Amino acid sequence: MSIPDYMQCAEDHQTVLVVVQPVGIVPEDQFFRIYKRIASVRQLSIRDSQRLLFIRYRHHYLPENNEWGDFQTHRKVVGLIAVTTCSSSRDWPHTADRFHAQKEVYSSTLYDSRLLVFGLQGEIAEQSRPDMVFYPSFEECSDVERRVEDFVESIFIVLESKRLDRATDKSGDKIPLLCVPFEKKDFVGLDTDSRHYKKRSQGRMRKHVGDLCLQAGMLQDALVHYHMAVELLRAVNDFLWLGGALEGLCSASVIFHYPGGTAGKAAGCKPSVCQPADAGKRHRPGGSQLSEEEKIQRYSILSELYELIGFHRKSAFFKRVAAMQCVAPTISEPGWRACYKLLLETLPGYSLSLDPKDFSKGTHRGWAAVQMRLLHELVYASRRMGNPALSVRHLSFLLQTMLDFLSDQEKKEVTQSLENYTSKCPGGMEIITLPDGLTLPPVPFTKLPIVRSVKLLNLPVSLQPHKLKGVLEGNLSNASPFIYSPILMQSRGEERCKKIDFQWVQGDVCEVQLMVYNPMPYELRVENMGLLTSGVEFESLPAALFLPAESGLYPVTLVGVPRTAGNITVNGYHTSVFGVSSDCLLEDLVGVKASGCLVEVIPSLPRLQLSTSLPRSTHSSQATSKEELPSSVSVQLFNGELQQLTITLENIGSIDIETLELTSKNNNKEKRSGPHTAAFPQEDQTQVFSSTQTTTKSYSCMDHSTCQLQRKSDFSFFLLSLSQLSNVSLHTGVPNRLQTLEAVLKFKYSGGAGKVEGYYRELSLGVHVNVEPSLFFTRVSTLPATSTRQCHLLLDIFNPTEHELTVSAKNNQDLVLHASECQRMAIQVDRFDFESLPQAGQQTPHLSSPKQLEEERQLAHGCQISSKLGICWSIISFRHGEASVEGVLNQLVLEHLQLAPLQWDVLLNGKPCDCDVVAECIVGDAVTLEVKLTNLSKNTVGPLALMVVPFQDYQNGVQNYDMDEAVTFIGSNIFCISTIAAEPSNSSVCEGALMFLYTGDFYLNIRFQDDSARRGLPLAWFTLPSVHIRALDAPLQAGA
Repeated sequence: MSIPDYMQCAEDHQTVLVVVQPVGIVPEDQFFRIYKRIASVRQLSIRDSQRLLFIRYRHHYLPENNEWGDFQTHRKVVGLIAVTTCSSSRDWPHTADRFHAQKEVYSSTLYDSRLLVFGLQGEIAEQSRPDMVFYPSFEECSDVERRVEDFVESIFIVLESKRLDRATDKSGDKIPLLCVPFEKKDFVGLDTDSRHYKKRSQGRMRKHVGDLCLQAGMLQDALVHYHMAVELLRAVNDFLWLGGALEGLCSASVIFHYPGGTAGKAAGCKPSVCQPADAGKRHRPGGSQLSEEEKIQRYSILSELYELIGFHRKSAFFKRVAAMQCVAPTISEPGWRACYKLLLETLPGYSLSLDPKDFSKGTHRGWAAVQMRLLHELVYASRRMGNPALSVRHLSFLLQTMLDFLSDQEKKEVTQSLENYTSKCPGGMEIITLPDGLTLPPVPFTKLPIVRSVKLLNLPVSLQPHKLKGVLEGNLSNASPFIYSPILMQSRGEERCKKIDFQWVQGDVCEVQLMVYNPMPYELRVENMGLLTSGVEFESLPAALFLPAESGLYPVTLVGVPRTAGNITVNGYHTSVFGVSSDCLLEDLVGVKASGCLVEVIPSLPRLQLSTSLPRSTHSSQATSKEELPSSVSVQLFNGELQQLTITLENIGSIDIETLELTSKNNNKEKRSGPHTAAFPQEDQTQVFSSTQTTTKSYSCMDHSTCQLQRKSDFSFFLLSLSQLSNVSLHTGVPNRLQTLEAVLKFKYSGGAGKVEGYYRELSLGVHVNVEPSLFFTRVSTLPATSTRQCHLLLDIFNPTEHELTVSAKNNQDLVLHASECQRMAIQVDRFDFESLPQAGQQTPHLSSPKQLEEERQLAHGCQISSKLGICWSIISFRHGEASVEGVLNQLVLEHLQLAPLQWDVLLNGKPCDCDVVAECIVGDAVTLEVKLTNLSKNTVGPLALMVVPFQDYQNGVQNYDMDEAVTFIGSNIFCISTIAAEPSNSSVCEGALMFLYTGDFYLNIRFQDDSARRGLPLAWFTLPSVHIRALDAPLQAGA
């Protein structure tokens, strides 16, 4: 039976086969030294021709293969060179017989033979024989190569004669039918005269002649004969010989197109010099007669052949078959180590690598189904080898790289197997080194879970550090100058490592947010998940999470505490999934969005915690939308209602708070009259606390207090009074709606090493007050009282609430208003002694215009009036507050309410006329009239002229001023007052007299003769009381 030679190449078809064998006992090293010298004659130039004859040498060749010489002439042994040793003539006959016996083995195909005899001298050696060459020893054989060349020339002569003999066959001659060994018994009894038989014979002979031409160096003739053979053999369906003809045609084409050689051979065919160990690779029994070991070798050789011609996947296939053959059931002791080693060698052929990084670059290469099968076989083989760590590594690699190709059921099976393995041998990130030196890199589970984005989070607003203005960075002077370049030179890794524009603080918990996705069809349990960092000492706080099946993007926050200051880089994260610990680096993650992973850690700062007496609110202030408030309180009040807010500060850190400043900011944009935020600190007011005592302080507009908080022990309390005292008139256009007051209190504090570096923290509290209307003054007016030092204030009050409202004032009865009801309240008040207008040089510095000065004056007057009125309201029994008339008092009302700086006193007969007192006199008697002016202002008044006009009031709207016959003046009815200076000499008295001629009720109207003399002073300053006089008859005398 023929055994194929898997080491042949296309060039072997043009060679003649020469077998070099030892005869008798020949030292192995000496034989192969001679063999190498013989094999050096690998080609020979034919004399008088441009043809070359190529020789292929073999030191071992099975006679069964020689039977296929008619089918392919390059498989036919045409030359035999025997090497023997003979030390005496006595051994020569036996040696010669061995040589002839060796020739008989290949006698059917031999063209020529030679016997090289070493060590024989004497008469026998001196005899001239064409087929034998004698040498005294192995060292004295200088012409071996020339003898081989002569031998090759003789072979060519025979080859050329056979070619010519076969090529010149006449068509009429009977052509013998060439057969392969197994066909000889099948062709017995065939009709040799049939057309089919003749065509078959012609086609096979053409193919045979083509082989001879190819060996004889006639490449073009060989191609012609092969083409003719293909046509003839295809017509008679002689498929075996057709295949041989096509193989010869292909070989001739390869030799023509690649004259430099193929199969790794350069510059033609190299000498085939094989060691004894190579013989087993080339020549083994075939078919079912092969042992298991021989089958393994056969498949391994096939794999090597396919590797040489570039068929890598085919080579891997046979290598895998050889691996499976190592553990065949028929083998008593399976070779699992050999199986594992062969399986590893198949990985490149299936586009597999043991490095998981190769699978993160671009699209997947190779057949995933075949790759998964191979990885499963590696897992099983490593387990049978007794190496569980190797099984865990390969199974982890399978799960990581083939996850996208696994079905849901396969995912469950693989993970269950992995958990079973890791229960005995947990997986880690160490490198596994095999005995042959091959290393298996670690397999991090970057897909369990899949990370889509990584974002370093800033500290909470209340813990974020701030740099003091004017404090430069420590390394600013060493920084290089900035040079702009439009060329982007940053790589992906550099972009990830760019510095973030916020800072972390030493000793504080820092957060990194990952958006993860669970690709598994069941809940994924991730344990010991933490951060991988470099740069500073960092304490990672591991977390455990359970991700729902196919969860979609799921936020995961990993935390840790930097223990030292400096720059820290977040390199990745570590996990433990299915018993396998993984260190996943960000640079190995595909498609991950990262905004930067380098952040500065500043020295430690204290921590302050804030609590309030009011419940926290989630209200987002529109005025403070640009800044995020960590906490805020909200309260709803009626207009004028009072609510106290207690703020408690606690040092919850381990560092003393050395400085604490309070800054307040009023965020009310709407301008309203009155003290809208009288309970809040002034705009942008700052207070510094530096004392060592814990304080409880009632905080108002102008308060200033100090405190310092020791670590984790002290508290500080602040009381804020929240109210709103602005009541406006409905007639001013302000709608009846909910009003809002907003303010932000900022506590700026620092201490420790962070303070030394110029850093501080800021804790903000937003205060949001919703103010509902309590009552409105729809109309305000005044009526004069009986006394010039009093008047009546008339208030039309509207109740806009949905409740019953009770309004009270000082020295006045309560007024009850139902919902949406309006009533009038009359309050008798003493006129107010407002200070006079300030002079131009006395203006307040922050008031720049007369209009602002006037508004400030009216506001002060309104506050004074409201405090004296004491108007209060109450709703039900537990809601109560104050009401203010400021903002609704116009100039006229203010003038009526003001006690004029010019005091006018009128006396009749020395008695004052005021408070509805009716002065009585006797008809015909002279009545003295005195007008006294007292100047209480800071201005000089006068000169003035007063005129006294008497009249009668009939109480029906008719007044009679024609009093010439009823009243007569003794002297003039006009009084002149000179200039009156301010205090202390500030009074002037005018005297006169008049007489009533008739009885009745008379009134004296004292008015100014010239209004321009008042020089623009308020009219209320010049209001004199009316004088009511009742003229009576003289009483009758007794006895009259």
